[in-house]
Amino acid sequence: MTTSRLEALLGATTDLQEGVYIPRLGTDFIVKALDEDTLEKARAQATTGKDGTVDESLFNRLLIVKAVADPDLNDKALKDHYEASDAADVVKKALLPGEQSRIVQALLRLSGFVDDAKLIDEAKN
Repeated sequence: MTTSRLEALLGATTDLQEGVYIPRLGTDFIVKALDEDTLEKARAQATTGKDGTVDESLFNRLLIVKAVADPDLNDKALKDHYEASDAADVVKKALLPGEQSRIVQALLRLSGFVDDAKLIDEAKN
């Protein structure tokens, strides 16, 4: 049994992707799993003030930017079209809140978060 578990861990991949269908746009966004370092960097970018308050909306937008492999949310044409300052601003201006939520749920699920209640608590902290 131990060998089997060890082999499973040695053979595991963290390069996971799935399509998230956005009905309004009639297309899938390709979303990938995020590693812990990426999650921590996004959380740090979204943390402000002396009390370390996390701007949850910004945090979610940053996660989307990091996790969406296709389309390229950093594309200059997208930024120009939406008059966005950066990719996180593209997400805010181009995607409806429910669409953002759908993508965040997928990326967190791919990243190993399976319990919705735990997922929400993790995203808030």
